[in-house]
Amino acid sequence: MNKVRKFVLTTWRPVLQVTRMCCDAKVKNLVAFPDVNIGEGKLKYILAKVYVHGEMGQSKTVIRGVSRVKYHLDVYDQLQKEANKLDLCTQCLGGGIMVHDNDKHYIKIYGRSQTLGRADHHEAREVLHEHDKYSSYKIDAESGGQDA
Repeated sequence: MNKVRKFVLTTWRPVLQVTRMCCDAKVKNLVAFPDVNIGEGKLKYILAKVYVHGEMGQSKTVIRGVSRVKYHLDVYDQLQKEANKLDLCTQCLGGGIMVHDNDKHYIKIYGRSQTLGRADHHEAREVLHEHDKYSSYKIDAESGGQDA
């Protein structure tokens, strides 16, 4: 029995260490992943969760807003590519329209994505307020509104 125990312990310890290092790297990637990346002007935006594969408990809510795209799915595709480079997964929570005026420190959030559905605009407002750059902004989030 001691021989078996020695074999199992010597085999599993390095495997556990490698697993921990791999998981730690993914969690570090998640922590370093930018919460907000939005342009200026009228944007199509999405609200999404980014997480470590298989661990939805370790996730963060992110916002991406891009002008000059035809569909909200184009914004989501960009987010997926960004997350895949860091070995992270995404889940889209919906989309809408955002008007960002950097000079006036004002953001208006409204509307919905016909493909992805309506994002929770109040949650998007909270994510923006938590970000250092947008904490002093006046952010209006409409519960109803126009279609995107």
